[in-house]
Amino acid sequence: MQIDWWTLLLQTINFLVVLWLLSRFLNQPIKRVIEEREAADRKAAKMAEEKIKAAEETRREYEARSAEIAAEQRAEETRLHAEMEKEREAVLEAAENKASEVVADARERVARERKDALEDLGEQIASLATDVARKALGERLLNGDLLRDDVLKQLDHQDVSDIEDLRSDLLRNGGRLSITSATPLSDVERSRWQEALASRFKDTNFDFETDPALLGGIELRFPHAVLSFSVADRLDRAAKNLKAG
Repeated sequence: MQIDWWTLLLQTINFLVVLWLLSRFLNQPIKRVIEEREAADRKAAKMAEEKIKAAEETRREYEARSAEIAAEQRAEETRLHAEMEKEREAVLEAAENKASEVVADARERVARERKDALEDLGEQIASLATDVARKALGERLLNGDLLRDDVLKQLDHQDVSDIEDLRSDLLRNGGRLSITSATPLSDVERSRWQEALASRFKDTNFDFETDPALLGGIELRFPHAVLSFSVADRLDRAAKNLKAG
């Protein structure tokens, strides 16, 4: 078989020309289009990535802001609840204080009215007892042996130290003891009183005085002390006991 070298050469040249033409007019535009698409795809991908990042950032900001708003709302609710609780406690405290004041005022008013009533009752009883004493006791209580015996008995029941103090008081101050009655005593009664008291208070000079305010009974007036066995004193103690009760 014989090879036609000229034909082979021309075909080779034609092939190379076709390759050049394809590269020049087809491959490069296709390559350029592909590169442009790839660039566009990269740009689109980059834009999409940026949008995704922006969306993610927006989402994080939204979540952070939502959490902040929720925290603020909870704090506001807590503050409002604390204020309401504080106001409720203030109202309750004011109500309790008011109730306490009302109760205290009521108790004070009742105590005052009770005290006034007892004082009035005591004054009425004292006044009535005074009238009764004036009418019923008379000379018997003023001058009777029962009164003298009662006085001596109470003197004997006094503490020894108290009697000694009275004796010392008499000795230091002239030894004068005043026997005071509501009405004047007769000479016989004076003598009996001196005889009865001389055994208790020796070396004593006795003076006799009258004081209608005693109502009845008798008072032994020492220089710096008084022993009262009078009706007025007993009525006064009874009235004070009624008021204190």
